[in-house]
Parts: sequence; structure tokens; C-alpha cells
Amino acid sequence: MNILLAASLYFGTFLTGVNELKIKSDAVKISFIGDKETAGTIGGFQATILFDKEDLANSSISGTVDVNTISTETPKRDEHLKSADYFDAKKFPTMGFKSTSITAEADSYIMKGMMTIKGIEHAESIKFTFADNTFKGSSTIHLSHYKVGSYGDKKPEDTNVKIRFVVPVM
Repeated sequence: MNILLAASLYFGTFLTGVNELKIKSDAVKISFIGDKETAGTIGGFQATILFDKEDLANSSISGTVDVNTISTETPKRDEHLKSADYFDAKKFPTMGFKSTSITAEADSYIMKGMMTIKGIEHAESIKFTFADNTFKGSSTIHLSHYKVGSYGDKKPEDTNVKIRFVVPVM
């Protein structure tokens, strides 16, 4: 029975036309900027991307980043962001997102799903484009939803962090 299930999942991908895209890891760029003008990057992106413009219902994207790669080009700030005061990298070494739906909107796409930061899941939406085998997108999240830093007790609209990404695939 398990062999039949595994075979149907494997071949089902080919029947729907949705193929897994391989990430060009060395060219991925993920950046962020917070309300306090703290800007930086994060790396260690790993993902499973099943995407077909013609079959969005069967497309999905899930991925993680490595909290230990946060860089604001200020070493003391970086260490503080990785500490238990903020992202607690020792206890929660990754942040992730898993799509629940992808829909087309004009010349772009809206991906809805669950973001996980510090073990807390929250529904988020990410707007992106896909052209020339490259995903480009952005989203604004509220750190208060994830109890990050001193933002945990503030109104969500006062804890904005804008995330931008460029993910080339083959």
C-alpha cells in the first residue's frame, strides 16, 4: 500500500505538469528593513518549489532561512538579533513559510500561507512575480505576531518589517 501511495505522489507531479524547480542558491537574495530603519539580509535559503503558471492549484512553495545568517553589517546588532531577546537562534535556528494557495493577480501572483517564526505560526500573504526563471517578491510582516523583541506587546502596525526576495531557479 505504501508503494502505491509513493508512486501516485511521484507520478502525480508529472501528470499535473507541476515540476520541482531547483534553486540557484548562490544567487538568492533576501533582504529586510524594519520600522526603525534596521536593514539587512538573511541567508541559508532552502525550499521546495513546485510551480507552474498554468496549474496554480497544484503549485506550492515552502522554504526556510537560517536565523544565524542575519546580517545588518553591525556585528553587535546581529548578535543581539540572534539572541533570546529577539529571534532566539539557538532555540529556533530557522524561520519558514509554507504556501496554502497561489493565485494570479494581473501580472503577478499572491501566495498565501503560514509563516513560522520562533515556533509561532501566523497567516501571511506574499506578492511575487515570476519571469526569466526568477521569483521576485515582497511582503510586510508584523513582528508582534511572533513575539519578537520588545515588539511583542505593541500593535501589529507598529512592528512592520518589509521583506524582499530574489530567487533564481532552473
